[in-house]
Order: sequence, then C-alpha cells, then structure tokens
Amino acid sequence: IPVIDDDGVVVSESGAILLYLARKSGQLIPRDLAGEAQVHRWCFTALTTIEVPVLSLWFVNLCGGKGTKPSDALQGWAEMRLKQLDGWMKEREFVATGEFTVADILMTHVLDAGTESEMLKAYPNLVAYRTRCTERPAWKKTREAYDERVSAA
Repeated sequence: IPVIDDDGVVVSESGAILLYLARKSGQLIPRDLAGEAQVHRWCFTALTTIEVPVLSLWFVNLCGGKGTKPSDALQGWAEMRLKQLDGWMKEREFVATGEFTVADILMTHVLDAGTESEMLKAYPNLVAYRTRCTERPAWKKTREAYDERVSAA
C-alpha cells in the first residue's frame, strides 16, 4: 500500500496521496471549487468505475482464466466502461478539465493495464488520450524513476 509521511501527516492510498500532494503544491488541481470537484469526480471514477473491471479482467486473464465465465463477464463490464469513457474523451484533451490534473495521472495509470492486454485497441479516443499523457516529459521522467526503483527491489 502506498503511504507518505509529510511532517507527521500520514496519507495512504494512491488517489488520496495524489490529491493531498496536488492540493499542498497548488499544482495539477484547479483552485476553484467546481474544477476541484471535477478532478475529485474523475479520480474516483478512475479508481472505481474503470479500474475495477479493467484490472480484474487483466488479473483473471493473467492467471490463465481467459475464455472462462468470469473472464467473459468481466470482458463485457470492462468494454461497457471503456466505451463510456471513450465517448467522454471524444472532444476532450484531458479527463476532468482543460488542463492536465491528478485525475489524468490516475486514469492513465489505470488504462495502462488495458494497454498491456490490448483492451484499448477498440477505443481510439482512449488510445490518443493515454498517449497525450504518457508523452509528457514529466510523465516519462517519473516513469523512468519508477521503473528503476521497481527493478532494484
């Protein structure tokens, strides 16, 4: 479980950590209440509505369950959610607001599992969105640091 200790403020869970750090830094989250509400909405959407079916399907298939009843049920659920998100992204650059926010960090991370399993191929708006996010210089730098730490562990 990811956890940070920021001078005695202990925060766990990736979504809560990202929202805390964004609010503390004043970056990657709008300063107005309506914009902040949209970022919260899409952070929760990434971690519940999208992540649950996508990662569940990825895990079942990874464990050799592809083509089983659980896999087929999860496939339909994941496709429904990805289709809805693909429609939402049709005329948007980023998921919550017109700017890159912590909601995009979470959503792109969740969509990585769909990319690994080729789940996203049928959703061109999601492929384009994910590419926009992962091609950002800060994303690449952070991903490289993450990969180094994971390989050292």
